[in-house]
Amino acid sequence: MTNLNQSAQAILGQINASQILLAGATQAAASGDILNPGVMQGAGISDAMQNSYNNAIQAVIDANYYGAHELFMDKHDQAMQNLSASVDNLVSATLVLATASAVADMAASADTVAEQQAFQTILENSPEMTITDAEQGDYNSALASVQEYAREAGAFLAAANNTMLTSTVDNYAANANVSLYGGFVAYSATADILNVSAGNTFGIGFMGFMAGNGVSAEDIYSAGYGS
Repeated sequence: MTNLNQSAQAILGQINASQILLAGATQAAASGDILNPGVMQGAGISDAMQNSYNNAIQAVIDANYYGAHELFMDKHDQAMQNLSASVDNLVSATLVLATASAVADMAASADTVAEQQAFQTILENSPEMTITDAEQGDYNSALASVQEYAREAGAFLAAANNTMLTSTVDNYAANANVSLYGGFVAYSATADILNVSAGNTFGIGFMGFMAGNGVSAEDIYSAGYGS
């Protein structure tokens, strides 16, 4: 891009000079003055300028500005958007189950027979305090979605920051003469395999590249309590 900008500026400089010379030449002609040889040619575009400009354009056309890093970051951003929606779903599902907190408090404070009987009556007349299959399903499904998209987002960001991995994918794409734009990426945490493909042109898998980025439930609990 820098070479193209510089070569284009050189062309523009000549064009601007020609406009100034044009005005002066027109005035000279109307005044009976005679231009010295080569005056207007000073604003000409040389072969070197032309070649430099055209070569810079071709270099931009041939360059690959979308590589593995950009592909992984796009997938990371997409997974983060999905994670945000999953978090909203989990919050909603959790609010539906908030009655469990009230039930727990009442159960803990029902010490006497009278309190226990009163609590029993409340439960008999409050079917909304039970958890339906649908509520259980929504809650567990939201948990699974958070697990899935948080894992994907982390894996794709780790992949984007792994220069060995990105350079390998870039080399495969270059050898196959294919753009990674719109490529497919999938990660399996169970097998620690990252699969990358670009249409029907090529596919490549990486095993064990993410092992050092794994976090346990204890790690996540610690991070959660600290936030």
